[in-house]
Amino acid sequence: MIAPLPACRPDRQSPRDRVRTALAHRQPDRVPFAWGFGPTPEMTRVLEAECRARGLDWARLRAVTSDIVHGNARWIGPPPPDGNTFTGIWGIQTRRAEYAGGHYEEFTNFPLAGIADPAALAAHPWPVPSHYAYDALRAETLATIGDRRRALQVLAGNPFELYCWMTGLEEAMMNVLTAPEVVTAALGHIGDFLDQRLRRSLAEIGDLVDLVFLADDLGSQQGLLLSRPHYRALLQPVHARLTATVREFAPQAFCMMHSDGAVFDILPDLLDAGVQVFEAVQTDAAGMAPERLKATYADRLAFHGAISVQALLPHGDAVTVERECRRLVAILGDGGGYIAAPSHAIQMGTPPENVFAMLRGTLGADDYAEALAAARWEP
Repeated sequence: MIAPLPACRPDRQSPRDRVRTALAHRQPDRVPFAWGFGPTPEMTRVLEAECRARGLDWARLRAVTSDIVHGNARWIGPPPPDGNTFTGIWGIQTRRAEYAGGHYEEFTNFPLAGIADPAALAAHPWPVPSHYAYDALRAETLATIGDRRRALQVLAGNPFELYCWMTGLEEAMMNVLTAPEVVTAALGHIGDFLDQRLRRSLAEIGDLVDLVFLADDLGSQQGLLLSRPHYRALLQPVHARLTATVREFAPQAFCMMHSDGAVFDILPDLLDAGVQVFEAVQTDAAGMAPERLKATYADRLAFHGAISVQALLPHGDAVTVERECRRLVAILGDGGGYIAAPSHAIQMGTPPENVFAMLRGTLGADDYAEALAAARWEP
């Protein structure tokens, strides 16, 4: 079970009520905060050391400041092989690559590369949804969420991103133009798995879920990675299928879609696919100014993220970080519709004091002080 929350003051909302109020485009007691992808493992170690020096427990600080917790069915399929080489459930093999301070997983194969016949995709050993512990999911989720004061987020999946990983980005993007029938067939297989896993999960815990997370990176720093017509023809049906499953099994839940990059022009199509919350909000990308997003979408689309891990957190000073976080809260949080969060994973090289400045700027002075008090280190 995650760390318990300090008692709510009578005049304050619970984290879950705060999240649901904001996503319903009503003004909460303050803008909710979530860690999103959180710090990388290497940056987590930096923050653990910084917290210890300040007399704080990092794990507890992270828990008490987040208004959202995550819960998903546990994998019970074949165990991964030992060693530096790993083959995941999609047949993608990765190799552990070391660098100063940490490591990352480097792709070493693309199992769908070179497939030009849609029928040939059937021969691929696609993962099966039965390799997850659905029977235990409700009990495990209730243990995670405890008194249900935090909002619960579960995973739907990232269909197009998975296809790109399995094919190689260059070939996948070429197939969008030259072999769309292959892309459609592959997304059909991927969508079948994601939809069945989501259905079986929500059948167990749908009444507990507040947010369902979809993800597909659709933008570069300057514009879309694929055209709107291609999105509508190839990807939108898969996204709409997953959001329809959410509506069927968890009608009270909000559908959240993650994409990096300059994706302003495709937001109407995400809305048409059933997306209610847009996640990442990479304000460093072209056309993604928070003022423009808020003015255009008002109460039609909520936002999650916007605190830049690309420029603000690693390169700003603490005063600038706190000021910018307050500005984002004022713009995107006006009238509800915003969950403050880092736009992506917080990277190594980010000054730890900037992470604390982010919390001060988003939580406000009183809640920030309460969080520090609740996270005091206890040997």
